[in-house]
Amino acid sequence: MRHGFKTVELRRVSLRTGLFYVKHHGFALLFLTAAMVTSNCSRTSQAAAATVVEKHAAPQPPHIGPNTITFRLVNGSVPVSGAMVQLEGDMTHAGMAPVFGSAKEISPGQYQGELTLTMQGDWVVLMHITLPDGRKVEDQMNVNGVQAK
Repeated sequence: MRHGFKTVELRRVSLRTGLFYVKHHGFALLFLTAAMVTSNCSRTSQAAAATVVEKHAAPQPPHIGPNTITFRLVNGSVPVSGAMVQLEGDMTHAGMAPVFGSAKEISPGQYQGELTLTMQGDWVVLMHITLPDGRKVEDQMNVNGVQAK
């Protein structure tokens, strides 16, 4: 009983790199593989489309206590509005507790938030961004030389 399956013929093809077996209609498999690779590549490039630019910390020099973090979020040159942003401040040496805050959109694509830095030294501010369509973007900036007030 054949159950409607098509008989597939195998042909032997000799190439310099070795022996390959090609199935009749094997191009369908090749096409599907290429389509899957292409779709994965396009997803990766879309996810990386939103970029954090023009990152600033104020005051300068930074000090213990409240510090304002400002940045722009763009897709090419187009501002990205409606993102949710969580800020995380970590000292550059291990063993210190992180500080957390959030940033709000203050104009199209421009975000601002506050972190209360608790010690002198060098800090790294991580920006955990969720775009309106649910994609995630991560970025960071160094805030070096935090001083006592």
